Amino acid sequence: MESIRGLLVAGNEKLSAQAFHFDLPAGLTCPGKSQLCHKRCYARRGRFTFPQVQKRLHWCFERSKRSDFADVLSDELYRKGVLLMRWHCAGDIYSPAYARKMLEVVGRSPHTSFWCYTRSWRVPKIYPILKAMSFLPNMKLWFSVDAETEYPAEVPENVRVAWLQTEKDDDMEDADLIFLDYPFRKQPIPLTVLAKACPAETPKGKERGTTCATCGICWKD
Repeated sequence: MESIRGLLVAGNEKLSAQAFHFDLPAGLTCPGKSQLCHKRCYARRGRFTFPQVQKRLHWCFERSKRSDFADVLSDELYRKGVLLMRWHCAGDIYSPAYARKMLEVVGRSPHTSFWCYTRSWRVPKIYPILKAMSFLPNMKLWFSVDAETEYPAEVPENVRVAWLQTEKDDDMEDADLIFLDYPFRKQPIPLTVLAKACPAETPKGKERGTTCATCGICWKD
């Protein structure tokens, strides 16, 4: 008999225990991925490869396909009193149907502040739903980009852009936020990059114990 478990997981070290997340299998659920992000993806290595973690990710994937997914997740958010939730520490928005379910969950959960980074803006059938999602007051949507995807031709008014920095000379001038690739974090970081880098990934931020919950750049106005 399968044990009963929730869809949400309490935050990791970067998020903090105050933020919950819902995850999916990386790669399998990433229709907008580039070769670069697929190659450098943190969710395809380390603890994410553990059998028990993979089992849970695929379990969540199957649950996300169900017709009652929005009902179940909305109810769990309410029962647990979740104030902060990140969509997809692993995985992405894999279909229009799933995107519409996300839209419903966010709309039904005004007590929760959501945020999400996605490369699914590159999928024409998903893009309009992302645009609609970005207008919800409790949802902060980020278009994830890198040197291969380049910048979107259109960025909706309420959407911000997060750049994956993999090389020192990457053209990230227009990015609102920079995520440092793991090898790049070990190199001297230019001031122009530090000015926009995720605080939780910088030496000073790590020294201060900065988390997503205490920072707020990604989920606050």
